[in-house]
Amino acid sequence: MYLWQKRAQYWKNAFIVAPILLGGTASSQILLDGSASWLNYVAAGLALVAGFFPAMFEALGMDMRVREIGGSAVEFTNLRDRFRQLGSRGRHMAIGELSAAFDELMNRMDEARAAAPPVPESFFEEARRKIERGDYEFSIDQQVVGHSPGGGADSSRVESGDGEWRGGVDGPSE
Repeated sequence: MYLWQKRAQYWKNAFIVAPILLGGTASSQILLDGSASWLNYVAAGLALVAGFFPAMFEALGMDMRVREIGGSAVEFTNLRDRFRQLGSRGRHMAIGELSAAFDELMNRMDEARAAAPPVPESFFEEARRKIERGDYEFSIDQQVVGHSPGGGADSSRVESGDGEWRGGVDGPSE
């Protein structure tokens, strides 16, 4: 959704800046000594086009859309991180505690999905390519099993690819 938000912000800025530039260009003919009658037509045309931009901006709901997209992007990112953290910590939780935490996150996910605007297909496909490329793999979560915020001995427990513990006080070291 951040890709879509960036593009929406670009278009929002274009709709704000374009009428200023067009209006400035249209009014510049007053300052110039333009005796050519075609300059009057060009100025009138530019002023007319500049006048359409605010109406188009409002009709497309550009201002609200950028905020709405940004809010949804933040919520989905937070949920992604929470699910990732629950996945790595869940193996150390009691099943009832894990189930309750999972249900709470799923309720938040349902609310986020209901509030999120539908993502255009082109941005969905672009995000899919990024995922397939590995941009959102958190391989460190697969390696570090017991991280403690204080950086104690438990934070150095690392599981190798063959399921053996490497380092830390709870498993054999190499």
